[in-house]
Formats: sequence, structure tokens, C-alpha cells
Amino acid sequence: MILKKGHKNDDVAELQKALNALKFNCGIADGIFGPATEHQVELFQESVKIHADGIVGRNTLKNINEELDKENFSDLKFEIGDPEDCPDPDKRYKWVRVPADQVEGSKGYNRFTIREDAAEAYKALREEVLELGGVITSAGGKRSLTDSRKSKSRSTKSLHYVGLAIDLALDSGMGRSPEKQHFVIEDAGDRHWNVWCKTENPDVPERTIEAYTYHHVNKTVTGRFFSFTELAKKHGWFPIRARGWFMRGGKPSGAEWWHCQYNKALAEGKSQLGTELLRLYSREECEKFAYWEDSKCCTFGVDWF
Repeated sequence: MILKKGHKNDDVAELQKALNALKFNCGIADGIFGPATEHQVELFQESVKIHADGIVGRNTLKNINEELDKENFSDLKFEIGDPEDCPDPDKRYKWVRVPADQVEGSKGYNRFTIREDAAEAYKALREEVLELGGVITSAGGKRSLTDSRKSKSRSTKSLHYVGLAIDLALDSGMGRSPEKQHFVIEDAGDRHWNVWCKTENPDVPERTIEAYTYHHVNKTVTGRFFSFTELAKKHGWFPIRARGWFMRGGKPSGAEWWHCQYNKALAEGKSQLGTELLRLYSREECEKFAYWEDSKCCTFGVDWF
């Protein structure tokens, strides 16, 4: 079962009843998964320290059932059933190390590792960024399957596990003095960002940007900037939304302005997390991943980003 914003059915009504019982107030259990229900799902996910994406899949349902048991509402529990298996991949990939730019005032890396098809797209992106006089800083790419600690700011379905995500250095943008940093972050609405890259290239026009900071204030910055976000999309790299709890005044770890993922490698409604892991690891290695059973059949564009 997968429930998310836009769904209208009896299962949504049962979800709303369960959340209401756990004091996550969805209002009347009308079976409509709207913004209010999505918000309460996120609050519940945050409370049990799992990734707050507002999507109710196998892992979230397991946590809801556990909390219902604790609060003596076992009659509201969901039937989850055994997970299906994911298909084997038609192609395997290697890990590739790629360069990044270290800049003054940042602790970013000078290289990181991602999947080989993503590496080619990244190299093409970086070449264009450098031609414009910009940089790509790095907080890493590949995430080990053994690094699966439970956290509301770290998804168990992250594309970092399959080598298809990169993070810019978190300290190279959104700081107290954005005019001194290489990236200026603009609020694009609905928890999205436009990431602007600073340059001294005279062919890039000057612009004035309302820069959002980790401290939830805006500062006006004027200079030569090009949109790193739009350039990344051109090469198949797409951003994700900020965590809801960050936009409610939370800690910087939920900002997510730094995250880009190579969505071009995946087919919406078809690609599954388990299959993508099997492109890089043996099945034996995958089965040691703490969230393999709960995440392997997650489908891109459905319950996987």
C-alpha cells in the first residue's frame, strides 16, 4: 500500500483515523489526502525519526502500527503483508571517482565517488560550470550501505546509496554572509530553492537576489550569478525539496539546497531502488542493508522521490 498527496479512498480515511488517534490531527477522516494530511504524516515521520517525505509506504506503516500498539489502538493497525522481490538489473555499473572544487572558507572535498553513468553527466556539468567561472564544491556522493542510521534528515531511500546523488558543500552557501559565499540560495516557493553560482565572468549579467540563510532571514545580494539549478537540470541533475521542519525554523541539516540527483538515469513509475542497488552490489551485499526489505520495491516517482 502506498498513500500520498492527491489520493482519495477508504485507505486514506483509515490512515487519518490512525493519525488522529496518535494525536496527529488530520481533522475529519474524509479519505482525501490533502496538504493537511501530508503535513501530519510528515510530523509523524519526524516524531519517529524517519525521513519526512509525506509519503506513506511500507516503512511508515510499520512505524504507525508500532505506535498504535503502544497506545492501545491495535484495532486501527494496517495489514502490510510480505514485500515482493525486485527484478534483477539488465546492466551493472562501476563506481567512478570525480573531481570537485575546494574553495576558501569551505571544508568541502576535492573529489567524491558516484555511479559511472552519473559521473559522465557530472563531468559535463562541471565543465560548463567552470567555463562560466563558477565552481562545484562537494560534501560527497556515494553513501555506504552500512551507513543507514535512523534520522529524520537522512532518507533510507536516498539516491546516494545507488550513486546517483551529489551534495554541494553545506558551508559554501546559505551562511550569515551570502555575499562572501560561492552559492547564493533563493527561495523559489513550496520548499524549493534556486541555487545561484557566483562568478566574475563579465558575460554573465549582474542581478540582485534575496538570499535565504540557515538562520531563516533574507539578505539582499548583488553580483554576477548564473543559475546552477537550471544548468544542473540541463545535464539531468535535479534538486529535492527542503524538509518541512527546516522551513518551520528548524536546523540547517534539513535545508537540502545542496542536494542534486541524477534523475535522468531512472524511469518514473518503473525503476526500483532494489534493482538500482543490484547494479552496484551483489544481492548478498544488498540483503545486509538495514532497510533492504522495506525499501527494495520502492518505485521512482511513486514512493521513491
